[in-house]
Amino acid sequence: MAELGQEIGKFRLFGAFIRLLFLQGLLNRRGMQNLGLVSALSPATKVFDGFTDRTILLKHLSFFNCNPNFTPLVVGGVLKLEEEKRAGKPISDEDIEYFKRALTGPLAAMGDMLFIGNLKPLALTFACIFAIYKLPLGLLAVFLLYNIAIISCRLWGIYFGYAKGWELVDFFSGSEFQKVLSIVEGASASVGGVLLGVLFYRFPQNGQTTLALAGILTAVTLYLLRRDVPASWVAIILFPTTAFIALLIGQD
Repeated sequence: MAELGQEIGKFRLFGAFIRLLFLQGLLNRRGMQNLGLVSALSPATKVFDGFTDRTILLKHLSFFNCNPNFTPLVVGGVLKLEEEKRAGKPISDEDIEYFKRALTGPLAAMGDMLFIGNLKPLALTFACIFAIYKLPLGLLAVFLLYNIAIISCRLWGIYFGYAKGWELVDFFSGSEFQKVLSIVEGASASVGGVLLGVLFYRFPQNGQTTLALAGILTAVTLYLLRRDVPASWVAIILFPTTAFIALLIGQD
């Protein structure tokens, strides 16, 4: 029997990572992301002699839905458990299904909070600041950095999930990951404050009209936040609005 950790290998894990980039392309109403999950598992499970590839994959066709950026964590963990089961550890199909259910809900909520609720508004806020100062390369840099952050998280997730296995459940329910969320939330709030500072610094230099626009923009932002409008939607509203105001500044 082969030693644990030597079955799948980094190359096949990378293959699963590449397939997960197209996870949403297989979205369907009945199983949501289940076809994308099975597609990602397929190359790695072919190393499990004693089981047919079809047998392992069919049991993972049950309903599955998670934040796409955190799905690699689940896939890595599932591959680890399948490998340990094949090596003789007392792990049943029910245990692996429980592992998936225990992770997908919390990871979906955390992923939405981290990527949609914080990282995306953070990137859009930076984009607003670059638009005010008319720096097109800055806008491109924000776009690239946002996508690099997502790709890096997915690549890290597939290997980290495979390394941790069952320990993933404890890791994401512990205090360490909550600290990461707090840091990102603090960064988003700080950059939002910088944006308002830039607005109030720039607008008085361009007359009373732009100053009034700054006040209106701030009031609208506060109103939307107090009405529990998601921060991501506020950022999406702010981006074209601020870009338009930046054009007005450039004309003065």
